[in-house]
Amino acid sequence: MTKVQSLLIVGLSVGAALAFPPKPAFAHLRDYIFNQGYHTSRKGEFEIELHNDLNLKEADNDESYSSKHQVELEYGVTDHLQLATYEVFKWDRKDDFERDELKVEGKVRLLESGELPVDIALYGEYKNPNGHHDQRSDAMELKLILSKDLGPWNVTGNLITERKINQHDPWAFEYTLGISRPVHPQVRLGLEIKEGLGTTEDLGVRRKGHKFQLMPMVAWSPTPHSRVLFGPAFGLTRASDDIQLKSIASIEF
Repeated sequence: MTKVQSLLIVGLSVGAALAFPPKPAFAHLRDYIFNQGYHTSRKGEFEIELHNDLNLKEADNDESYSSKHQVELEYGVTDHLQLATYEVFKWDRKDDFERDELKVEGKVRLLESGELPVDIALYGEYKNPNGHHDQRSDAMELKLILSKDLGPWNVTGNLITERKINQHDPWAFEYTLGISRPVHPQVRLGLEIKEGLGTTEDLGVRRKGHKFQLMPMVAWSPTPHSRVLFGPAFGLTRASDDIQLKSIASIEF
């Protein structure tokens, strides 16, 4: 698969999401790419998200390019509890296009927005990758989601921990932080960061070998029930990919 084909997949995925006929719904569509948001689907609502990443590990070396594509189906069990399942596919020059893993998530938000000084939600995700457990362990990821509206601005952060289950590795930690605001009824602009903090054995900020990324992003809502987010994530440390072109297309029904 070439770079052009990878970008074509992104375009087709976005087009498919926008072409899907929406039904009336009232959920809050996603505002960020790195950050998991506070809001959940309302009871009985579905949402489809199509994630596409084009990873340029070394921008001047097309042999290092790869891509990842994720299809997610979310469902509102209650107004405060959302369950979802993901199918993830990947491509690189070594393995070509193949199924990568299955993920299952649950997200619960506490109270309604504005009832606490900071909106809080809890998130858990189970990952089941392809391959033998000796090489690719199942993993559990947990997130504490914090969000606050300040006039037209929103600030959202995730505190994240992950641990491989079969290999009994130490817990790994990272955080994401984003700020955004609407600039038009259909357009929202934002800026996000994501930093790896290491494991329980080398925990710390700005440590050598940790990943750190900065991403400006734009969210466009062509209809009240659909949204497309796009942003280039720039790696600011040697451990990070030089650049990742990330997009998410979502529609609720």
